[in-house]
Amino acid sequence: MSDILEKVKKALDTEIEAIAHFRENLDPNVEKAIELIFSSKGKTIITGVGKSGDVGKKIASTLSSTGTPSYFLHPSDAAHGDAGIIAPNDVVIAIGKSGESEELLNLLPTIKSIGAKLIGLTANPQSRLALDCDIVVLTPVLKEACPLELAPTSSTTIALMLGDAIAMALMELRNFQKEDFALYHPAGRLGKRLSLKVDDVMRKGEKLAKIHPDANLDEVLSEITTKLVGATGVVSQEGNLLGFITDFDIRKILKEGKFDKNTKAKDMMNSKPTVFESGIMAYDVLQSMERREKPISVAPIVSKEGKLLGIVSIHDLLQKGL
Repeated sequence: MSDILEKVKKALDTEIEAIAHFRENLDPNVEKAIELIFSSKGKTIITGVGKSGDVGKKIASTLSSTGTPSYFLHPSDAAHGDAGIIAPNDVVIAIGKSGESEELLNLLPTIKSIGAKLIGLTANPQSRLALDCDIVVLTPVLKEACPLELAPTSSTTIALMLGDAIAMALMELRNFQKEDFALYHPAGRLGKRLSLKVDDVMRKGEKLAKIHPDANLDEVLSEITTKLVGATGVVSQEGNLLGFITDFDIRKILKEGKFDKNTKAKDMMNSKPTVFESGIMAYDVLQSMERREKPISVAPIVSKEGKLLGIVSIHDLLQKGL
């Protein structure tokens, strides 16, 4: 087993050394490439074959999700009509370690004829890809991690990291914020955490449990049971929150034998409950409920003026995938 681990570590060390070498010898043309993409009025199209194509798909996805509309175009598909996705205002990034792949090179005249700008990512400065590009960013590879020096390993890692770095630089140039990220990721957990507000989760309207201060124990229990949230707000005639009663509060007081069925809601309520204001992020509410010294499972949501608008439980928040 130790021999296997040594082989793994050797491969990792080789790639780390290759990355460090690339970082220390970063081609200054990457700045020109980023400026070209940033100033472009069109989209960014990534192309490449083999492992470079796989890397290109990931780069295109990262660019799109961080504010730079991007698509991956396989050279073979481009030769059969998909080149129609390319427009004159677009920027095409062609990835190829050797820069001599025939499939990739056959696409270059079409790109030129359309009028799109071409950026090449290659380790070979004398390749036909490098010579035909408007901007070439060299990706020198110290050594592949493959013991035969054949399988693309360090080279694909470098290309992938460069694509990520370009995307991150563009993200900052575009002043891409959390709200933008959430807009492009509505279904994922990250998107939900960044976009879902407590108002979207809380029980409200007919599902909102609330009673008046003079309600007796039967009325309180009925409201909590009917609304299935494990708590009820105690409100004034104007709808302002006066206090909060949870089923835990009721069990605690019953156990202590402190009241009977005629006890009023105002006598059993917590007049200073933990409340959250309408409009805040649902994930922030979840974190606050979980990280308190004494975690809570349900809380009222109020307006700035103190009016009870809703009740949210930790179960409601977790059900939303936060």
